Amino acid sequence: MNTTDKNAIGTPVADTDQVQSESANWLETFSILVHDIESPLVSIKYVLRLLNEGKLDLGKELHRQLVASSQIAVERAESIIYDIMAVARAGEAGLTASMETLQPAPIIEEAILLAKASAIESDLKMTYIDKADSSPVRADQKLLKRMIDNLLFNAVRHTPSGGTIAVYTEVGRESLFIHIKDSGPGLKEADPELLFEKYGQIRLRGQGRHRGVGLGLYFCRLAATAMGGTIVADDHPQGGAVFSIRLKKAEE
Repeated sequence: MNTTDKNAIGTPVADTDQVQSESANWLETFSILVHDIESPLVSIKYVLRLLNEGKLDLGKELHRQLVASSQIAVERAESIIYDIMAVARAGEAGLTASMETLQPAPIIEEAILLAKASAIESDLKMTYIDKADSSPVRADQKLLKRMIDNLLFNAVRHTPSGGTIAVYTEVGRESLFIHIKDSGPGLKEADPELLFEKYGQIRLRGQGRHRGVGLGLYFCRLAATAMGGTIVADDHPQGGAVFSIRLKKAEE
C-alpha cells in the first residue's frame, strides 16, 4: 500500500511503514526529552524534600547554592518544554522572528548567569570575552537568548568536572560570531550537520555518538535560520567542541 491508496469510503490511507517509522521517531524523540527534563527536576525535588523535612537552612552556603540551582532547574525544564512547543508549531514553515537591533553582550551575560549554578554544581569554570567591541546585530532577543541557553547547558552536560566553558565573540565585516567552546570529548567524529537535524540525534545515538539536549540543537538551527544567520559545530583545535552562531551586523 502507498500513500495514494484509499480505504472503503475513499479516504486516503497513509503508508503503514511510513506511519510506523514516524511513530517510532517521535517515541524515541520524546524518550530523549523525558530523559533531558528528568535531570533539572532532580535538584528541585531535593530542595523540596529538605524543605518538607525542615532541614533547609539558608544560613548554609551549600543550601543557598541548592536553592539557586533549583531556580535554574525550573528555567531549564521550562526551556525544554518551550523547545517542544516551538518545534511542534514550527513545522515546515520554521520559526517567526521579531527582528530588532540589539547588543548581544547583555543577552550572553544573562544566559551565563542562568547556567552558572549548574556549572558550579558540576565544578566547571565559565569565561566570557567580548571581542566584538559591543557591535550591534539584527536578531530576535528571545530566540537568541534561547539559543545561547541551549548551547550553554549542552556544554555543561558534556564537559567533565574541572573543565572550562569559554564564551567569546568576534566580529567580521558583515557578521558577528558568538562561540561557545567546551573542554569535553568533542563531537566524537559525528557529522556536525547531523547534530542539528530533527531526528539526527536519534541516528547518532544508534551510532553511539549522541550529543545534545533533545530537540534543543534542532531548535537552535530553526532560530538561526529565522534570524537570517547560521549555527555550526566543530571540534576545536585545542580540544573539545565549539558551537558558533553567526548573526548579521546591524547597519551603523
